[in-house]
Amino acid sequence: MVRKLLKVTVAGVLGMAAWLIAYSSGSRAADDKVVEISEIMRKSFKDKNNYKTSIGAAAKAGKWDDATKLAKEWADLGAVIGKNKPPKGTDESWKMQCEKFAANTKTILKACEDKDAKAVTKGLGSFDCMGCHKAHR
Repeated sequence: MVRKLLKVTVAGVLGMAAWLIAYSSGSRAADDKVVEISEIMRKSFKDKNNYKTSIGAAAKAGKWDDATKLAKEWADLGAVIGKNKPPKGTDESWKMQCEKFAANTKTILKACEDKDAKAVTKGLGSFDCMGCHKAHR
């Protein structure tokens, strides 16, 4: 009986250890995933239902839950854009432009959480597209 209990305990511990190893390595790989610049720009500005247009429309209509959800997704993309290497231009300039992009998306998220339509509009208008495109596109 004791032997059987010991075998079950050891098997359970080994199974749990294997699960923890698999889970922790999988989450690390997901955190390291780089979202391509083109995908971030497409979702941000080009798609029919891009973040900029959709968040603006939701805020204007007072649909703050929708606006906040979209702004959170956008802020998540803003946080990872700097993991990409710039197609051209200096790394210093790229870092600065990515920090501005991330800060703008965070500002918009905060405005949506505060239900501040004026701040959302101001944030949506604060992107310097040509400043980045001239240097890095």
